Amino acid sequence: MVLDICAAARSVPSFPVERSLKLGEVAAARQAASLRLSWVTLFLRAYGLAGIDIPELRQVYSKYPWPRIYEHPWSVASLSIHRDDPDGGKRLIWARIDALEDKPLLEIQRLLHHAVHGPIEDVFKNGLKLECLPTPLRRLSWWLCMNWQGRQKAKKIGTCSVSTLASVDTLNRGHPLIMTSSIAYSRCDEAGDCLVTLLCDHRVLDGILAAQALHRIEYHLTHQVVDELKSL
Repeated sequence: MVLDICAAARSVPSFPVERSLKLGEVAAARQAASLRLSWVTLFLRAYGLAGIDIPELRQVYSKYPWPRIYEHPWSVASLSIHRDDPDGGKRLIWARIDALEDKPLLEIQRLLHHAVHGPIEDVFKNGLKLECLPTPLRRLSWWLCMNWQGRQKAKKIGTCSVSTLASVDTLNRGHPLIMTSSIAYSRCDEAGDCLVTLLCDHRVLDGILAAQALHRIEYHLTHQVVDELKSL
């Protein structure tokens, strides 16, 4: 699956935009909340709300039957998750969460917990089936999802993703991009500053929109997400 994603990402003209977000208030509210929520959950919630403000975050590019941009009604997030393989090894799986803008923090956290701890054959069922196919059939399936019908691309691959190594104090700003955008973020420092990278598909987003998206993500983190944390 990793090799298939790397192959598919070669067709995406991607570029990164970075900004240091002031998240001290968010960190304090998260620390004081009665329930411990993951930073991934907080970023997903803000990401979905930013998709309302900037519809391009919900758009995907497809080439066939003619080149066009499709706008999905809601944000669909794809999450790369490091899991223990049932056979005793290590592997990556991918999980999807639909309609981020409509889900409260607790619901996103519940779905994230299931993706991280639920049975792999349940969380990653379609992916496991795809991995069993011969390489030519897998690559054909990926090509169809990436290039044919934007609606299917948004549903099956996603409009956005989060890939983070902040838990091990590392920033992976250059991971492969197959969606319209993807976030990577560092651990917050003592001042509450967090370096966030937004990888973008240049066929859909330009630098100004990407910068505005980071501003809107920060705004929603420091306003609506903080309010939700304080209400727990």
